[in-house]
Amino acid sequence: MQHQAEQGFPFLPAGCSIVLDEVVQDRVVTSIKRQLSPRTPALVNEVRAHPSSSIAEFLSASGLSVRELLGSNRSWTDLRRRAGTETRPSGPVETALLKRVRAVTHVDDRLRRDAYSRLLSDDVTAEALSPVEQHLAGMLTASLWPSGAPGDLSAVLDVLRREPAVRDELAQLVDIAFDDARHPTTALDGEIADLPLIVHARYSRDEIVSALGVATATRPPMSFREGVVWAAEHRTDALLITLAKSEADYSPSTMYRDYPLTQHLFHWESQSRTTVASATGQRYLNHRTTGTHVLLFARQRKQGDFGVEPYLFLGPADYVSHEGERPIGITWRLHHAMPTDFFSEASLVRAG
Repeated sequence: MQHQAEQGFPFLPAGCSIVLDEVVQDRVVTSIKRQLSPRTPALVNEVRAHPSSSIAEFLSASGLSVRELLGSNRSWTDLRRRAGTETRPSGPVETALLKRVRAVTHVDDRLRRDAYSRLLSDDVTAEALSPVEQHLAGMLTASLWPSGAPGDLSAVLDVLRREPAVRDELAQLVDIAFDDARHPTTALDGEIADLPLIVHARYSRDEIVSALGVATATRPPMSFREGVVWAAEHRTDALLITLAKSEADYSPSTMYRDYPLTQHLFHWESQSRTTVASATGQRYLNHRTTGTHVLLFARQRKQGDFGVEPYLFLGPADYVSHEGERPIGITWRLHHAMPTDFFSEASLVRAG
């Protein structure tokens, strides 16, 4: 019901329709979420009645979903502490980290799953990590500390080591997310094969900018708000696309018309200030000639069950054609057909 309300009730019987303005629609969705989300005191009692430390076992026994468990900024660790079933000591940053556990609930590829699980183990050290694992450690760090890491990788691992309950919760949520993965994934190849990104996996913006190596100590992950990220080191443009845009979240100049044409073709509009003759415009249109790469990341909407929605990585794309400027409307051809379910939902968004 919540999803139907967010999409404007697209599956009503023929001849029926429900038309809501944006304010009323937001109120309806919020009301549905409140009705569907269990109250924290009731959840504490449920946790007390099922004292297992396994989130998966609790969800199976209670019939609840991860969304219901972690809704309203809850965490498994805090619920267990309130129920008296969590006795491991809490470290100095447990409260802050528990507010970020939802940041791993979309991890759906084996590369991150295995690396994140190792990074959250008891005895891992920075020196023992492979170069790929170190890169993935930066992505996990960006997820947990989007405003800036508490130090270098050794310092990050030391902070996590002092938070056994948080590490356990994060590792369990990663496993659950991976087990629930919907899309087969494909590794990158060629010149960008070293990027720790997997086609048709989902990523937060924080993970994306970390994976591309553009986040720094002076420009932390959360400071990136643009729809395009240029990673000079990798000669790569990452296009971060939200299909269903609302006037509440986007200004008139950024209500770009972005949508899939087929499972291989995608129509995208550049930033409103970009001209064909500009350096940026030329980089887009001539990327194959100049040897740069274009990666597409897309999501249906900005907000989801756990706040800001992650992006589905649609993979590399090549220029096909363009029209106009300020913005430039570009058609890209994806190297990999986008998943059928994502394409179908995107088509509904466009039709709406």
